[in-house]
Amino acid sequence: RFAVLFYVKMWAHPSAPRPDGHTLPYVVKSCAALGALALGRLVHRTARALGLDRDMYVGSALIKMYADAGLLGGAREVFDGMAERDCVLWNVMMDGYVKGGDVASAVGLFGAMRASRCDPNFATLACFLSVCATEADLLSGLQLHTLAVKYGLEPEVAVANTLVSMYAKCQCLDDAWRLFDLMPRDDLVTWNGMISGCVQNGLVDDALRLFCDMQKSGLQPDSVTLASLLPALTDLNGFKQGKEIHGYIVRNCVHLDVFLVSALVDIYFKCRDVRMAQNVFDATKTIDVVIGSTMISGYVLNGMSEAAVKMFRYLLEVGIKPNAVMVASTLPACACMAAMKLGQELHGYVLKNAYEGRCYVESALMDMYAKCGRLDLSHYIFSKMSAKDEVTWNSMISSFAQNGEPEEALELFRQMSMEGVKYSNVTISSILSACAGLPAIYYGKEIHGIIIKGPIRADVFAESALIDMYGKCGNLELAFRVFEFMPEKNEVTWNSIISAYGAHGLVEESVSLLCRMQEEGFNADHVTFLALISACAHAGQVQEGLRLFKCMTEEYQIAPRVEHLACMVDLYSRAGKLDKAMQFIADMPFKPDAGIWGALLHACRVHRDVELAEIASQELFKLDPHNSGYYVLMSNINAVAGRWDGVSKMRRLMKDKKVQKIPGYSWVDVNNTSHLFVAADNSHPDSEDIYMSLKSLLLELKHEGYVPRPDICYTTQPDNTTQVMAI
Repeated sequence: RFAVLFYVKMWAHPSAPRPDGHTLPYVVKSCAALGALALGRLVHRTARALGLDRDMYVGSALIKMYADAGLLGGAREVFDGMAERDCVLWNVMMDGYVKGGDVASAVGLFGAMRASRCDPNFATLACFLSVCATEADLLSGLQLHTLAVKYGLEPEVAVANTLVSMYAKCQCLDDAWRLFDLMPRDDLVTWNGMISGCVQNGLVDDALRLFCDMQKSGLQPDSVTLASLLPALTDLNGFKQGKEIHGYIVRNCVHLDVFLVSALVDIYFKCRDVRMAQNVFDATKTIDVVIGSTMISGYVLNGMSEAAVKMFRYLLEVGIKPNAVMVASTLPACACMAAMKLGQELHGYVLKNAYEGRCYVESALMDMYAKCGRLDLSHYIFSKMSAKDEVTWNSMISSFAQNGEPEEALELFRQMSMEGVKYSNVTISSILSACAGLPAIYYGKEIHGIIIKGPIRADVFAESALIDMYGKCGNLELAFRVFEFMPEKNEVTWNSIISAYGAHGLVEESVSLLCRMQEEGFNADHVTFLALISACAHAGQVQEGLRLFKCMTEEYQIAPRVEHLACMVDLYSRAGKLDKAMQFIADMPFKPDAGIWGALLHACRVHRDVELAEIASQELFKLDPHNSGYYVLMSNINAVAGRWDGVSKMRRLMKDKKVQKIPGYSWVDVNNTSHLFVAADNSHPDSEDIYMSLKSLLLELKHEGYVPRPDICYTTQPDNTTQVMAI
């Protein structure tokens, strides 16, 4: 401000000299620092009037001012108007292009610089090497390294540091080490670059060793050193070291800039110490969009979606404008809360600020709409994306698979393969889940073939998904074969095979697998016991189910979740112990959900307990008022009991609440093709032959003594499949 003030006084004072080529560069720099672009333009016009606009130093300052303001066209206009250009002038213009994201123009200008026989200096190479590091462009980096050697610039600290960074980010850490060993160890930036390189390549121990060696050499770490090191310390062992580094920061009064604060907050969130993350945030004097985004991401990571949304609103209140990263961090919280209204508001903000072209923002929007039940909007965003990466495809395939649209997931997988997008184990896991949802074992076998013959080796999660697919498609032999041949197993693998056997009611085999799991050093979790208790319910083994439930709560100290309690209600209900099921519901620590009351209602249908069915149905109509299956089931219970007023009441309720009965469907796989049917379906091309065969079968059944039973109830399940219930 004082520089600009003296400049104005210089013009106003009659005895003051006129500004010259030494005055204007400092005035232009002051205008840039103040963000006073209008004043800067005025100074530019003054320079032109004084004939100083082609002065090397004035021109350099003007180019930097325009470039820093994002006006690359204005900067280039000044540059092109210069009669002479030295290396500094070329560097300023190229740096402006790089910072403005126009790397292609910067490269073109570098070529023009070489053609004009102006030799690059250390600043030129450092600028372009940083671009190579950012884009992991090893080939260009090697060419620039050759130039550095040619011009004798390799020993320059700035060039050497960017070379180390470039090799580290291109995953050529051996080359980075070689350079580091040749460099003098008196520059903090050199140490920071190598520590950061080790962290980026997952060499945490080497990074910590370098950190100690740096202090032994007499250099004290700064905020950049610590911010580079902290992201590596996110496991349980690293958490202790992270706290030690935090202690070092406090003891040595290290300046807490936004990056170091963000790194501290991030490590505490990732190590599940939410309270400490909040304490660090609360103690921060300056909050910016980076720290805010880290807080939001941390809350989402720890399942605290409401806190994430509150933080987003707080940041708005204190005047922080959300950037693309903050919006993309908040959208998963909206997805977890199914808060589509807020998600749509954020979508509007994305469109208003032109963030929609960024892949990670669009992926977050897709996921939000899918988890809020709007697959149509999710797929619309996906279809409009100009550039789709592997993560985007995986997100869309997973959304279809998880929302009961396995056919669309398979079709999308085919498109992904046709477009040449490389798939990963995440893709394989998602598509196998879709195959299990159909179920379509022939598609699953094709995916299995891709795993065996494909370019990627399946990880433990993809192979666990394969076990799950074979189990749900009814082929336990193949599921067990995959399990036995897995080179490594984890808890997910064991749960998959136990669930596969449990779903088929093979309790003895499931329990045997549990014992084997324990012998091999793996701990059973809540998913394991859910599969086991469910198996007991299907097999009618009440005592074994009770034993496993007690084993879970008493021996393993696993607190039962609502899913376990629903399984226990199902266990009692299927065995006809409705009084015990009702007592179990009354003693629950949770409020019963629709799954629990639904299991009881189905059991009431089987065991003809109309009074208990009334209680269960009333709860269900409150919890899930638009599920037609419960109304139909209660109507059938009343019909079998001869309570026609109850049947009429159910029909009236459905009409009043505008509940539509969704037709149930069944399918059969013949010659690797799925055929879907609804009641009285005539849409199949072979329907005439099918009905003739059915009629023939019914005649043969009657001949063998079959008597039709009116108390067989076909009910539509929440997933729109048909379940046959016989008394």
